[in-house]
Amino acid sequence: MFLTVMAFKMFVDEKVDVAIIETGIGGEYDCTNILRKTSIVGISSLGFDHTTVLGNTLQDIAWQKSGIMKPNSVTIVANDQPKETHKILIERSVEKQTTLLEAPPFNKYNWCKNTSELGVLNTAQEINASLAIQLANAWINRNNKYDWLKKCNVGLNGMKQAPIWEINEQDKQALRDVKWLGRNQVLNVTPNLSYFLDGAHTIESIQLCSKWYQNICPKSQLNIQNILIFNVTALRDYCTFLKIILTENKIDLVLICPIITSIDNRRPDTVNLNFNYEEELIKCYNMKNSIDFCDVKVFNSIQETIKHVEMCSSSEKNTSYQVLVTGSLKLVGGVLEVLQS
Repeated sequence: MFLTVMAFKMFVDEKVDVAIIETGIGGEYDCTNILRKTSIVGISSLGFDHTTVLGNTLQDIAWQKSGIMKPNSVTIVANDQPKETHKILIERSVEKQTTLLEAPPFNKYNWCKNTSELGVLNTAQEINASLAIQLANAWINRNNKYDWLKKCNVGLNGMKQAPIWEINEQDKQALRDVKWLGRNQVLNVTPNLSYFLDGAHTIESIQLCSKWYQNICPKSQLNIQNILIFNVTALRDYCTFLKIILTENKIDLVLICPIITSIDNRRPDTVNLNFNYEEELIKCYNMKNSIDFCDVKVFNSIQETIKHVEMCSSSEKNTSYQVLVTGSLKLVGGVLEVLQS
């Protein structure tokens, strides 16, 4: 909460033209929801996450997430929302007095040419790209919203669909220029060592991560050592996550460690007061014991884990090492920090 207040003060002091605020958890009771005059609101794909706070059903989660809707705003939601959330989103938009729109499918825009040059890698990214395009357009046209809202027709889900237009070169360039560290990111460290980083931490995103890794690292490859660096935060279902990854991909070795960069590094900005190292280490060994069909090792920190990978790859130059890092954005961030140091 303190960091949120500090961020707001900095934005005011710096007189920013546009502030893009992302909620921490949910929406209705999130500390960022103190903002009352938000003209444009976006809600990305709903799924099971933070269930101890947001609820155990998609309807409960939709109610919480839609809490960021504001009176006289335009709210645009991603086009893949689960059917059971549609009624909640519509009812909440009426309650909150907002105009509710659904972003159109990515392939419905007039792209003029092949979209492969844009670097959009999977269905989830296409959904997010369409939502981003619509939010930017809504902001640009916020002062004449009633004119462009006339172009919106009611879609199959009972929500109006946001307008579709020809995507200009500036829009395309913006999508080309997007760099999202830790999401479908590939880092080639040495000729025989590559890291594949994705901060997936829900069942839906783990499934997408697994398919992404399958596509770029097929099981049929020879002279390849596939390594998984894995952990989760809080009470996330690591057994289900591991089952998805390990059954769909050829993983030779799993490396698990507490989400701490190094044992010796205690920078104030990296300290998590909710983090108990001994408990996290026990959780790592519990994860190890849940895996019975490939080799598993537990290390004390991210730094020690990366050192082990480097030692293996440097000792076997004729073998290519492919390292998938997933399960937590914090884990991915820690790996990136170690690799860049």
